[in-house]
Amino acid sequence: MRRLLTIALVLCLALSTAHAQEHTTEAKTLFREGIQAFNAGDLDEARRLLESAVSKGLSSRSLNYNLGVVYYKLGLYEEAEQTFRTLIPTRQKALAYYNIGLTALARENQNAATQAFQNVLASDPDDNLISLATRQLERLDPTMHAASPRKRWAGLVSIGGGYEDNVALFPDTAPRKLDSGFVETLAAASYYLYGDSSAGLRSDIKFYSRQYPSEHTFDLQVIQAGAKWVQRTAPGVISVGLGGDYIWRDRRSRERRARLMAGITTLDCPGPGARCLVRAEATQIFPLPGFDAYRGQMYRLDAHYRLRPGNWTAELKYRADYNDRDNLDTGEEFFSVSPERHGLDAGIEYDLTDQLSVEAGAGFRFSYYRTPHQLIVPEGRQTIRREDKRHTLSVGTTYRFSRRTSLSLDLDRTDNNSNIDRYSYDSHTVTASLAVGF
Repeated sequence: MRRLLTIALVLCLALSTAHAQEHTTEAKTLFREGIQAFNAGDLDEARRLLESAVSKGLSSRSLNYNLGVVYYKLGLYEEAEQTFRTLIPTRQKALAYYNIGLTALARENQNAATQAFQNVLASDPDDNLISLATRQLERLDPTMHAASPRKRWAGLVSIGGGYEDNVALFPDTAPRKLDSGFVETLAAASYYLYGDSSAGLRSDIKFYSRQYPSEHTFDLQVIQAGAKWVQRTAPGVISVGLGGDYIWRDRRSRERRARLMAGITTLDCPGPGARCLVRAEATQIFPLPGFDAYRGQMYRLDAHYRLRPGNWTAELKYRADYNDRDNLDTGEEFFSVSPERHGLDAGIEYDLTDQLSVEAGAGFRFSYYRTPHQLIVPEGRQTIRREDKRHTLSVGTTYRFSRRTSLSLDLDRTDNNSNIDRYSYDSHTVTASLAVGF
């Protein structure tokens, strides 16, 4: 049993720099100094400072989380368990149970540890905690492997509506813009056909729809389906798979796509609660009659970095696209539909409470069309390589009724500047949606 005491606590101390307004400057200073003492290896001083922050009225998930870690490191397992239990009513419920299980192991209480790790699996945790808790249960009793309730499926349904002031993306020079309300629906589900999140074959299906009751020409529906092998390794979670898409516009079939995809997600990134993802896709597009110009290939590279210090979440995303399409030749004019694109998006989210959060984001995308357009203009024929610079801004808020149910309100602005006037536009969208996970 003593070997169980060497199990690493899957936590890292995170410095939270934002707390409620009523928290005193002195308490926040004590909290920061407590983190510094922990990082310097002075656990007794870290305990004194963090406990002083509590006595001064500071109360947050980050403080309780970090104080629980200090208690655990000092061998004060009863105090550690009591502190981690304060996180059970919060969004960190599954993580709280996992840490309670580790404290029970340290106290050589196998029954309590088993119950805590089973509570992790019953708390709708992420894949990482599923794997960790299952591994602990198997160590406690190898015969539990087959019976452990590993999560094999998950899903999401979101229904919303909103208003868009430039549905047709008319250029800035247009005499008027076409606006409309819309109804938006998203449904997604995944299921492990074989194995689980540690090593298994996962199937995914998604359906997205946006319908404009007064402007059906711009209706969009997309179905995506695929299967990929997921393998947890030392560097992170590696996935390789195949997928396909079917797209409708104006209630008419437009194109089909076949995708080959591979990616890796790792938690070994700098920063508290950090996660990194790199994913690549190669897609073959099969347009239906009337959309032959879009036939060809698209190659995509995504890189994501997410950071979670305290009540904050920050995310940075980069996307590169390379298109090789047939393009559109009308005989009189030629239009390239094969852009190279590079996009960068940044977003932040702050949890005001366990239920309410606010978000903001900004993005930039540069598009370069390798083959020049040939256009008929009043001066004659114009040959020009199209270049677009698109800027986006967004703000929003989310209220969580529970871990699985939330209500969101989002405001978005898009401003596309092109060296060809007809492609310059701006649009504003407001969306409200209700999401339910299962």
